[in-house]
Amino acid sequence: MTPNLEQTLIEKIQVLPPEKQAKVLEYVEEIEISESRQLNSDESAEAKRKARLKRLMKLSGMGESGFTDTSERVDEILAEGINKREGWSMP
Repeated sequence: MTPNLEQTLIEKIQVLPPEKQAKVLEYVEEIEISESRQLNSDESAEAKRKARLKRLMKLSGMGESGFTDTSERVDEILAEGINKREGWSMP
């Protein structure tokens, strides 16, 4: 906040009667609470989004194996698990 604006606000609030000063204070506190809730909500929304993405990855079988080229190596991975007599099984 610029010093001139801050000083102007202080001067205007000082001339108000105590009841109106209390209302100004309540208003400022409501703004602070609202901003705090918004920050928490944004963080919470991001955490929920990440958790949802993790669940979707687990459902799709992607998980977090650390292997980034799995989709490119699918034929190779499947070929490793094939037993000509019994069919495919997990390697």
